[in-house]
Amino acid sequence: MRPSVRLLNPLEVPSLQVSKSLYVCSTCRQEFRPQVLSASVAHRFRRHASSNDTPFTEKVRRKIWGTDNPPGLKDPYGGEGVIERAMRKRRQGAEEEVVVAEQQQQDVRELEQLEQEIAPPDDYRPASTWDGLERVGHLGRWSDYPPTEADEYHSFLSKRKLTEKGHLSLAAHQTAVELCLMHALKKPLTDVCEVLEHDKTVFKMIWKCKIQPGNGNGPLDGALVFPNKETENNLFYVFQQIGSEVEMETAAEQTAEQTAEQTAEQTAEQTAEQTAEEEVEEFGEEDFKELEKLFNDAEKTPDLPFFGYRDSRDSGFLSLSLQDPATKFAFLKRFSQLTGYFFPDPAVHSIKTVQQAIDYLQETINPKPKKLAPLLAETPAIKSLPNVKVFPTKRKPSHTDEELGRKKVIEAELRARGLIN
Repeated sequence: MRPSVRLLNPLEVPSLQVSKSLYVCSTCRQEFRPQVLSASVAHRFRRHASSNDTPFTEKVRRKIWGTDNPPGLKDPYGGEGVIERAMRKRRQGAEEEVVVAEQQQQDVRELEQLEQEIAPPDDYRPASTWDGLERVGHLGRWSDYPPTEADEYHSFLSKRKLTEKGHLSLAAHQTAVELCLMHALKKPLTDVCEVLEHDKTVFKMIWKCKIQPGNGNGPLDGALVFPNKETENNLFYVFQQIGSEVEMETAAEQTAEQTAEQTAEQTAEQTAEQTAEEEVEEFGEEDFKELEKLFNDAEKTPDLPFFGYRDSRDSGFLSLSLQDPATKFAFLKRFSQLTGYFFPDPAVHSIKTVQQAIDYLQETINPKPKKLAPLLAETPAIKSLPNVKVFPTKRKPSHTDEELGRKKVIEAELRARGLIN
């Protein structure tokens, strides 16, 4: 074995004279040499020396971001521990308990002071019955006042809901005629809802009118066609009385208006009698007799909707446009009042014509079946197919055996083999 060689002192031997045969690696030779600190190294030492109190996690974060002022919390990986948080919560809880106790004591003192202020007199005796008490219930004695108009309730919708298709058409036709009249009189369209039901004579004049949309700039301009001039004057006079513009302030004005309405009704009846011959020529004698019979039946059964009419006379109102928001709102409001059905917002948005409004109510009154099988079973196109059958439940081989008469034979054989009881 070779004897160990003493490492020479770097001060004794220059670095260039170090022999490679001394078995000292280059790293060791660099480590034990005296080094002169440069300015950059000294600056680095000074920087680290000034930040010796910086946590290790903060150093790692600075190194990740590459800056001494990284974004975020100063110490996101540390902060107060579990014990510190528990102690802090305990101190806060104690402080809150002190505050709550002080508040409760303050409330008790205020309540005692209030009781002393409102304490009853010495001769006070609590009542055991209501007899002799000055007031019972409301302090304002509202029961002593007579009922006012505000205390009365009147339903906006009709008391009955229409179910027949012809009645829906009558309600839509009446609504269209009423809106055209209100538009011609330059009155608010929704004011017509103040009259839930017209007199029979007025309704008959409305029923005779026709709707021909597209004659003017707006959907209601020039769309109403009257059967004669007298009907036009009578309807304008009747609808002029509707709305907030014509308000009666005194009893004399009310009496005058009632007299005017009676006069208008008498005039309308005379006009109806004068135009009876025109109706006979237009509808035919048999149709006219049938209508007269309906009117007579309606007088006997006043609960019959629309005075016994079954369907509208005109179909032009079905194509009346409801694109205008004001017209649509007024039409659907009045139509809902007459039919007894509300229109939800999605349906209102999708309705563009009167025909769509009637179709929506028909679907509401007669909804489609929720299951597909009953609907397909009633479809004429599927009924006509000889090789197609629709069943409401799942079909099994046992159903086929039962239809073909094999079920009893199969059950008998299974019992003979002891497979079933």
